[in-house]
This record gives sequence, C-alpha cells and structure tokens, in this order.
Amino acid sequence: MSQRKRFTELDSMRGLAALIVVFYHYTVYYDEKFGHEQWGQIDLFTFGHYGVQLFFIISGFVIYMSLMKVKSVSDFAIKRSIRLYPAYMFSVALTFLIVSLASAESLRTTFPEAMVNLTMLQDFIPTVKNVDGVYWTLRVEMTFYVIMAILLSMGLAKKTMSIAIIWLAASAVIQLANTVLATDMTAFIEKYSMSNYSQMFIIGMMFYGIWQNGNHKKYFYMIGLAIGYDFIFEGVTNGLFSILFVILFQLILMNRMQWLNSRILLFFGAISYPLYLVHQNIGYVIIYKMESAGFLNISYILVPFLASVLIAYGIHQYIEKPSQSVLLSMHKDRREGYLKHPLVKK
Repeated sequence: MSQRKRFTELDSMRGLAALIVVFYHYTVYYDEKFGHEQWGQIDLFTFGHYGVQLFFIISGFVIYMSLMKVKSVSDFAIKRSIRLYPAYMFSVALTFLIVSLASAESLRTTFPEAMVNLTMLQDFIPTVKNVDGVYWTLRVEMTFYVIMAILLSMGLAKKTMSIAIIWLAASAVIQLANTVLATDMTAFIEKYSMSNYSQMFIIGMMFYGIWQNGNHKKYFYMIGLAIGYDFIFEGVTNGLFSILFVILFQLILMNRMQWLNSRILLFFGAISYPLYLVHQNIGYVIIYKMESAGFLNISYILVPFLASVLIAYGIHQYIEKPSQSVLLSMHKDRREGYLKHPLVKK
C-alpha cells in the first residue's frame, strides 16, 4: 500500500463527524434534554451521536502513528498537551463565561468546577461537573493516551497485535463482570477503563498497521474481532456503524475517497476540535434565547451553528495555530539544547 505522510481525507472525515455531532446536539439531544418549542423530533440526526465513534477510530490511527514518531514518553505527553490544551482552556473559559452571563442554570458550573475543568481531568472526579457536556470524550481520549504512554515507557508500543488482543480481552472481562455483578465498583471500572470504546481505538490502530505494513490478514481478523465485540457488548446499531466506518476507512487507505479533499470539508476538518469544544452549551444558550423570543422555525438552527463555526474559526486561527507554533518551537529548542549538552551521552 502506497505510503503518504498525511491523509487529508481523515481531516475531512473528522470535520464531517464534528458536523454530524453538532446537528445531533442541536436537534435530537436538545429536544430530549429541554424540549424544542415547536420543532419536534428531528429524525434526520437521530444517529448523530455515532459520529463520536468515528472520532475514536480516527484517533486510534492518528495517535498510534504519532506514538511511533516520538522519542520518549515526555515527548509524547508534551506534544499532546500542546495540541490539546490551548484551544481547550480558551473554550472552557469562554463557555463558562457565556453560560454564566446567560443565567442558564441547568448548564452552569461553579467557578471552582471551572478551574478544575481547565486541567481536563474533571471527568475523572465524579463530584465535578463538566463545563460543557461534550468534554466527557476527552476523558476517554486521555485514558487512551495514558495506556499508549505506559506501553511506550515499557518498550512495547510497537507490539500492535499483542496490545490489541490483550486490551480487547481485558475489556471483555470488564464488560462481562459489570453485566454479571452489576455493582458500583464494576460500573466504575467499566467507565474509567474505557472498555466501552476500546474496540474503536483498536480498529484505528489496526488500520495504522495496514497502512504501515500492508493488507496482512491478521489486521483484518483483529478488526473483525473488534466489530464482533461491538455487536456483543454495545449493540447491533453500534456494530453496524462500526462496519460502515471500517469500510470508509479502508476506502481512504485505498485512495478511493479523494472527493473528500474539498475545501469546505477540509475547512471543517481544520476547525473540528474547537468546533467540538464550543458548540454544545453555547449553542444551547442561543437556541433557548431564540425560542424565548419567538424564533421557532427549524431554519433558525443555522444561527447557533454559524455562531459556533465563527467562534471555532477564531480559536483555530488566533489561539490554536499561534500557540502550537510557539510552544512546539520552544519544545524543539529545549530538546535540541538538552541533546547538545556535554553531559548527555551521544
């Protein structure tokens, strides 16, 4: 399989996943949580939350690829922090401010909770509320990073198949234990071990193996096991969407999805992270204010959408890109300075 430095189609897919999740939150999920005044149930986006699965599969591929390029655990952790925290911290502050000013009581968090949210560790603390509901996925992502960092520190990161088999088996044991015993402890372990989502990351990792080493059967067997796991523990619909995403991913690796490289989709791919971070609660505030003012037509959903896109673009252009450029340069200079130090072994 031909090697490429970057799959821009994955950026577009990430953008599409973000758009699907945004419209799901503004229609179906908002209606379930608060009730739209006149919109009713919007069936078109009923399955929009499955876009998160696609995020996790892409993350499994991209993060595992990144892991193969770093020199140390600290290098991996610093680069991940530089990628995630600037946009995230600004989004936390902005969301907290807007929700507080809007007096949206059901969405509000306390100032101490917001301070904890700045660490991105709040979802590991049961008593602390997320500033925005979508932040729960960051706990799952961070758990994946920790697992990968541990494997890197042990020199096992390149044991792709062994990692996948052991991880999926352990996840199955955790899921079975929670099904059979159904105690608070088993539920706690299931949640914080991310056993509900491990199969998604494993699929992404297998596609990295396919991209790197070719269409070896072992990778497809493992993908098949992960999909089977999905059907057994997460349900038929979950499994069917996993099959769909696997097909799309394989087509991308085969260079059969070039149409995804459109400027519009690549734009949404570029802003997908900040868009995901800011769209939900800020959008809910806008929808509530509009409905209170009598703007009840479904077409008005474009208002919170465009507002979120504008905010996300601003964060991407003026927070995310400049901060990453500066911080990565500082990290590179610091690392090169360390390696040139006379006491460091060559």
